[in-house]
Amino acid sequence: MKSKTVAWICLFVVSLEVAAITTAWIVSSIDPMGAFKNPFLGDFVRWMFRNMMSLMASECLVALLLVSMSVECVRGSGLFLSVRKLFTQGKMQAHDIHYREMMGLRLAAVVSMLFFVVLVVLTMLPEALLLSATGELFPSPFSSAVVPALCLWLISVSVLFGIVKGSYNSLTDVFSCFFDGIRRSAPLIVLLMLSLHCFYVIKMLIK
Repeated sequence: MKSKTVAWICLFVVSLEVAAITTAWIVSSIDPMGAFKNPFLGDFVRWMFRNMMSLMASECLVALLLVSMSVECVRGSGLFLSVRKLFTQGKMQAHDIHYREMMGLRLAAVVSMLFFVVLVVLTMLPEALLLSATGELFPSPFSSAVVPALCLWLISVSVLFGIVKGSYNSLTDVFSCFFDGIRRSAPLIVLLMLSLHCFYVIKMLIK
């Protein structure tokens, strides 16, 4: 999504929050017992200042950061292009994969199998560690950590592939990939923070 488009959406979200506060103020002034709270009373103002940071801190924001780093790792390491070359371009294109690239793909496949075997052991066996107290998978500790777990898998296989292939020559290259992922998703991070703030403010205004 282009930064210009995100900027206009951010402006809309901010305008929506301002309109909601103004509407709630007018409606609550006309009918104090109505459906909206007065946003300029002491309780609401104190709530707003006290929760200024926590309103924008959310699991969704953390998930977006992790997904951004994971996607950039997959792209920056060359793993995505190598997998696409291997499976979608036919046998002739697969022969173009050089030795280090093929070794990286094999290592990524082995690590992926080990990861999912461990995941199955922790979730599918009787009395598995990541099941809930009632033995269910959703909700459970696993369901709470499914996004971080998948991001950890993607980052792990991408970094190992990139090291074997030669895409990453130092620790700095790996972390630069993380930084680039966050930089690419920066407009979405700002949009998400503003959207979360707007959502919780509107939710608080409704009685």
